[in-house]
Amino acid sequence: MITNGTDKTQDRLVLSSRLSDLVKLPAWIEGLAARHAIPANVQFAIDLCLEEVVSNVIRHGYAGADDRSLTVHFTMPAEGYLKFVIEDEAPRFNPLEAPELPALNPDEDSRIGGQGIRFLRNFADGLEYEPTPTGNRLTMTFLAARTRSSPAE
Repeated sequence: MITNGTDKTQDRLVLSSRLSDLVKLPAWIEGLAARHAIPANVQFAIDLCLEEVVSNVIRHGYAGADDRSLTVHFTMPAEGYLKFVIEDEAPRFNPLEAPELPALNPDEDSRIGGQGIRFLRNFADGLEYEPTPTGNRLTMTFLAARTRSSPAE
């Protein structure tokens, strides 16, 4: 863990562009939750959003190339304010401009995929995107005193 003058705490996780690396995310998030007393419903939202973003970068951004990497940074710029920044070197993609698919309808045949943008918009308390010279930077913020409950509760 790193501390600096701007943010109270900082940690990072570097992942390879292999789907098998996704297993590292829940344990990392669980460790952060234990160290920073992150409530279970917020931990659920963080896990859901990070797994969605990272898996999409690997599957779509890197198109299955397994020799790339991406980094997830964690900071707490203020008490109860959790910030995760995902940086990759994939082709530019702004999820904030992507259309949201219609919600799943229980009366129709189920479809696989396509709900990631909805998850991000519904479970993160804030989203920001910026292109970088080599790829993308997506910032997701979560409030520890989250008033919305997760479906897991």
